[in-house]
Amino acid sequence: MRVLARFEFDGSAYSGWQLQPVAVTVQQQIEIALERMCQRPIQITGAGRTDAGVHASCMPAHFDIKEHEFQRIEKGLNTMLPGDISCLSVDEVAEDFHARFKAVSRTYKYRIGKGRHPLRSRYEYQHGIIDLDVNAMRNAAEFSLGHSSWRGFAREGGGNSTWDINVQAASVVENSRGWTLTITANRFLRGVVRIWSGTILRIGAGKIPAETVKEILRSADKRMAGPSLPACGLTLTEVRYPYEIS
Repeated sequence: MRVLARFEFDGSAYSGWQLQPVAVTVQQQIEIALERMCQRPIQITGAGRTDAGVHASCMPAHFDIKEHEFQRIEKGLNTMLPGDISCLSVDEVAEDFHARFKAVSRTYKYRIGKGRHPLRSRYEYQHGIIDLDVNAMRNAAEFSLGHSSWRGFAREGGGNSTWDINVQAASVVENSRGWTLTITANRFLRGVVRIWSGTILRIGAGKIPAETVKEILRSADKRMAGPSLPACGLTLTEVRYPYEIS
């Protein structure tokens, strides 16, 4: 039977989600736990990839098990996982379900903190900032909406057949703790959210105009974009499918 599990993890100690030959990854740790429980290798497929140090409050992944193993995994997987990875739920899905290819949107949040707060530093970018032009940042987010080529915001080397992304929502929210940049799209390319966030930050700091986002999308000129911000501030928060999975 095929199941869909949703995972939450603190990515600080990991070299991203995906298996790598000589690095510790989130996928690796989950597969180790499943093998211990089922006494055989079980390969899992995530809804996407996260870079080293990036977090997730909900990363879906599918894998195949035997029917009698379902309850054991549902009730016991968390006892086998490291403390910085948690299985939130396990649900049976159709045999042709695919956590990555069936997804219709993904949402990331990037958090920029006000000032310096050591207890929050693992989960937000802290640069000693106390004031940004939030209206300019919101205008820049608005310019991000729609179907465009995002080559100007992406890192090279991803083997992409297309650079197109359809951004369905983008926003900037300010509160007493800082700023949260949220973006939802059908897909993301390597490095896009962190470079986009760095560009929005530069706009908020008054170093470049909000219209720069629109110009980068038009021209694919990476030289106009801001820096890639640190991974600690980035969290995958939602992956949606075209139907509800209970």
